[in-house]
Amino acid sequence: MRLRTLAAATAVGLVASLAPTVAAQAAAKPTYKVSISTSTTKADVGQTIKVSGKVRGPKAAKKRLAVQVKVGSGKWKTVKKVRTTKKNRYTAAVKVTTAGQQQLRVVAPRSKKARKGVSKARGFVGWRWLDLTTQPKATTGSVKVGAATIAGTTYAKAITITSGGRATFTINDRCDVFKGGFGVKAGINEDASVTTFHSTPVWGNGTEHAVAANAPAKNLRYTIKGGYWFGIDAGAGVVTAVNPAVHCAVNRLTAK
Repeated sequence: MRLRTLAAATAVGLVASLAPTVAAQAAAKPTYKVSISTSTTKADVGQTIKVSGKVRGPKAAKKRLAVQVKVGSGKWKTVKKVRTTKKNRYTAAVKVTTAGQQQLRVVAPRSKKARKGVSKARGFVGWRWLDLTTQPKATTGSVKVGAATIAGTTYAKAITITSGGRATFTINDRCDVFKGGFGVKAGINEDASVTTFHSTPVWGNGTEHAVAANAPAKNLRYTIKGGYWFGIDAGAGVVTAVNPAVHCAVNRLTAK
């Protein structure tokens, strides 16, 4: 019994004496240093952002790295794995898959010679075109969504507004450009006018456009940055907006 007790005590003492040594060895390991740069801070969904940098540390050449993305306040997710070159450099192309504020970073996993290294986070904003025929809106008067034919061309995506009507979309200063066409539907021989506007709760900025009957749709593209709302007013006649879209840093507009 005494021999067992002595053996156990000896084992415990040996582990205790080794523990500081192991901890010291781990602390003595260097940490991989990972630099990072990105090609842009703004990109549309489907586009790519070039990520590049260099890794410093033991055996950093040909080392496998994890490129990670975080959307908003979510968790970091690995979207691509790359290897460094013989000169410890790396490059990667990351495709933007969603709109909104996001971050990029690169992780060098730990090895026998060094501890894990993580680059600084680089922020970027994802953008996308939103089809206004599918977005929530507030309406007054006659506003109808549906296919329309203008000067012999049929458009599947269209919003038709009768004089005095209005369609308003809440963009919350998250959109910067509107694009679309305006025309008069086939069978209506009266010219029309339409006003497009973007505004805050205290001011507005509108532009009036003349629309001729029996003529091709007039294409329009202009900046709406800084607006809380974006709207389309029919001033006279019956006007149709075809393929109307806004470029936004969100995946969907909110209801007013």
